[in-house]
Amino acid sequence: MWTKIILSVLVAMEIGFLGWDLLSKTTHYRLKAAFRLGAAVILTLLMLLGVLQGISRYAGILALLAVMGIVSLLSLRKKGEREINKPARRIWRSIGSMALYMTVMILAILFPQVEEIAVTGDYAIQTELYTWKDESREETFADNGEKRSVTVQFYYPETAGRYPLALYSHGAASTMDANDSTCRELASHGYVVAAVAHPYHAMFVTDANGVTTSVDSEFMQLSMSGPLTHTNEEMLVYYREWMKTRTDDLNFALDTILTHAARNDAEVFARVDIEHIGLFGHSMGGAACEALGRQRDDIDAVIVLEGMMLGELTGADKTGFTYDSTPYPIPLLDVNSDSIASHGMKQMFGSREYVNFSIVKHSAEAREVTFRDAAHMNFCDLPVLSPPLAGMFGVGSRDPRECIETVNGIVLEYFDHDLKNQTSLAIQEEY
Repeated sequence: MWTKIILSVLVAMEIGFLGWDLLSKTTHYRLKAAFRLGAAVILTLLMLLGVLQGISRYAGILALLAVMGIVSLLSLRKKGEREINKPARRIWRSIGSMALYMTVMILAILFPQVEEIAVTGDYAIQTELYTWKDESREETFADNGEKRSVTVQFYYPETAGRYPLALYSHGAASTMDANDSTCRELASHGYVVAAVAHPYHAMFVTDANGVTTSVDSEFMQLSMSGPLTHTNEEMLVYYREWMKTRTDDLNFALDTILTHAARNDAEVFARVDIEHIGLFGHSMGGAACEALGRQRDDIDAVIVLEGMMLGELTGADKTGFTYDSTPYPIPLLDVNSDSIASHGMKQMFGSREYVNFSIVKHSAEAREVTFRDAAHMNFCDLPVLSPPLAGMFGVGSRDPRECIETVNGIVLEYFDHDLKNQTSLAIQEEY
């Protein structure tokens, strides 16, 4: 809201000054300087009062208004108010000013000031960031012989005790905090949540040492548009490679956490109940969690948030894919939007049943949940935090905040049932 108000006022005043200048054929430097410097002062006061939040959002426009105001004063002092002889030049200057307003506020446009998604639990939340190097694996995305590093963001209750562990895996070209609200909701209800970052699969990862790694461009292109430009057989090779990278990351992170927890090495690890472990993830992260659930016998439940179960694919041909017919061994919750059937799946699977639906149908402890009027990005925080960016990747018509809050409630309820042995499970088939 504030971004729109600020831009609307600035653009309106710029248009107003333009019209006044052209009608009077005078520059009005004094009033322009007063308006711009006054606007900068007002925005500064609003930030100091906490009305405007986030220096990174508004620093650019504050600096620009101050500079433009000073330039107007210098022009007034040097040349005084002048007659406008070239209206076209004045018009282009005004257009340029409005373009500058938009440019310096791009961060506020992409990430407008919004109310934080509130948690519903009673536990105060602490966070910790760890980066571990897996000495058993070389980093295949780099040619420098380095070992692969995995960064994990922990959310856990401040209150001492032992709590179930929930590992989270983000989607392709996403970030480890893409479901920050889900992680916090779980932690507020008594869970230790470990959000695992997959370097080069994430848009960016800033590790515990402050080093940032960006997404691999080839991976990003293939994950976004590969099925449209490659055969099913070719994509199956990539899917297996991606699943191995991610499940290796998750295995390494989980084994490291369990080792530290057994020794109570730090406060966060002293909170972990190693006997109760769940996995959840969005998009490709959900697929990786589902695949890991078949590999380990210490996982109690898995939740997939609109992620095609790539680990279940066993073969491919021109007509589509085949997949594992063995019943999934542990409780599995598959959550999808009602747009999933029309989101390119018919092209990939042809007349065959979508892999997720088949796995759920043939597994005794699996269930399917569908969200009406939703789309792929509605299962993470992005539509709330950045509606413009989320819209590029697919959002539904339902309210984004209501949708993710409902998702968070379902994740909590499912894990409460399977990790805390609560008998009640009232999850519906459709929301």
